[in-house]
Amino acid sequence: MRSPKSKNTRLLAHLWSFFLPLYLFAAVTFGSSEVTNGEYLKFVIATRQPPPEYWGHGRYPAGRENEPVVLVNFHDAAAYCRFVGRRLPTVDEWKSTCEGGKLKKRGDIWEWTSTDVDMGGQTYKALCGPGNSCDCSHRYLPEWKNEVKGFRCVQDAGPVTRLPTIFTGEVFL
Repeated sequence: MRSPKSKNTRLLAHLWSFFLPLYLFAAVTFGSSEVTNGEYLKFVIATRQPPPEYWGHGRYPAGRENEPVVLVNFHDAAAYCRFVGRRLPTVDEWKSTCEGGKLKKRGDIWEWTSTDVDMGGQTYKALCGPGNSCDCSHRYLPEWKNEVKGFRCVQDAGPVTRLPTIFTGEVFL
């Protein structure tokens, strides 16, 4: 005969196997969409970061304020995310959010991620997108940029300060 504690331990393990992935999935909050020209302009002005090459006289083209900023390399994207208190997502974070249908896309662009990919002794960065796909197979050197490379940032969630009593062993069913 099994002891009640053994049964409770198994139940607790089953609960953890359900709730832990939910916590990890919710551990980051994605930006509502790709970073736009209008948002990036604020960063350029505040930091004196060079603007993307397609901007004339340090400003984005008229009527393109809400389009994703492009022609930024990985370092530019990472610097912007740090500036706003965020970071670039990993491939796993980007892909799971995309596949869950919770990724709003304004443009048909590839998005920088923080994930390194070793290819022939060189470190490339993985990019995800474009359009309605959840493809993360694109690889680019961090210094490269072009008209279809943009990014979005993620915010790390705060730590859990109090677990429900069922997880602390205070209550067993």
